Amino acid sequence: MSNVNTDGLPVEMQQRIAEIIEKAKSTAPQAQPQQQAAAPIQRPPTLMDHTVALRQEVAALRNELHAVAQVTDAVGQAVGQLYQTFLGESQATDQGSYYQAEAPDEVSDY
Repeated sequence: MSNVNTDGLPVEMQQRIAEIIEKAKSTAPQAQPQQQAAAPIQRPPTLMDHTVALRQEVAALRNELHAVAQVTDAVGQAVGQLYQTFLGESQATDQGSYYQAEAPDEVSDY
């Protein structure tokens, strides 16, 4: 920390930075003689570990699939209700007979 270049700074800032550096040095944590707990021994996952993880993923995917099915059903119900709403408002017309083609009386050659 002693390699801080404060030459271009005002004197007040140089003093303040020097105080901060000295304070940091004095409150630096001392080496703790306490022994840290040893890290647990890491072992590679076994086939059973993989099987359990895959079963958990399958269960999660099954839940997601069930949720998607519920959403699809709800959307289908909503579309059906909208269809019924608009179907009930429409009036039945008998214009189909107007558009039906009738057989010509005479066949003409052009």
